[in-house]
Amino acid sequence: MLRELALIVVAGAIAVVAAFALLHPFDPTIHSWGAALAVALAGLALVWAAVFGVGARQRSRRWVAVASLGGIVMAVAYLWAELAVGPPQRVLAAPAQTYRPPGSTRLSIDFPAIGPGDLSGGRPASVVVRHGEQAQELAAGSQMRIGSYVLRADSWPAASVVARSLTGEAQTITQPSGAVFVSPVLQFPGADPDGLLTDSFAVPALHREVRVKYYPGLPSRGINIPFLQLQIEEENGGALFDGVAVSGRPLKHAGMELLFDLGTYPVVSMVGAPDTFAFGIGLAVALAGVLGFVASVGAQRRVMA
Repeated sequence: MLRELALIVVAGAIAVVAAFALLHPFDPTIHSWGAALAVALAGLALVWAAVFGVGARQRSRRWVAVASLGGIVMAVAYLWAELAVGPPQRVLAAPAQTYRPPGSTRLSIDFPAIGPGDLSGGRPASVVVRHGEQAQELAAGSQMRIGSYVLRADSWPAASVVARSLTGEAQTITQPSGAVFVSPVLQFPGADPDGLLTDSFAVPALHREVRVKYYPGLPSRGINIPFLQLQIEEENGGALFDGVAVSGRPLKHAGMELLFDLGTYPVVSMVGAPDTFAFGIGLAVALAGVLGFVASVGAQRRVMA
């Protein structure tokens, strides 16, 4: 009896872990290697119970095998999400790019292109998620579940850059460490020790490299609009200019002209969570096994009485 109860407790523990991962997918604690190892070991114990319990003479043990089968389904749903998708991660993609998660052949995310003034004008505010033949908008501030994937969109600071020579010739912007090598849109994936968002870009034709920090404002100095602190350096050389830039105002220094458009752009975070259908099936089977076990034990006690 104690062994059967212990197996039911193990199945219940798996259900709790999987349910927490389902309800709080972006909580990093549920994505630790320790949690995955514990669920894997518990699932193996239930596999043993299910294999040897199906043909047992006692009806109560057969119901424990059913409950174990439900726990196995929930454990597999949790572990598959951890292996296929993993912990919370930011999708690295530039405007007008389509991102396809490496673990899926049917899922893709289309990031919208931007035009002049779009960022400061508050556009765009959503991405398009495609799954097979279906397409659905994912707006900033919302999330979407597709199988073991949970996608969340957020508004994030961004800056579009136009670079020209002092004679007015347009220059190519490159981001050697960005999602796309040639892109004029900064998405600030990094942060300095003070928590300020950072990014960088280069203007190869003019042999210039620019490091940028994003400020949402500086109320203590009476500044209530976003601005950039930037450092322009000569390629493989020293600093040429330190200063600030705001949206829509050209900056002419270090042999070039820069024009920034500051605003927000939707970024997508992705995380793994148990598939809701698989979890529901596993939970239903586990509950049926528990109820059957309780009923069979009660019937056995009445016979013995």
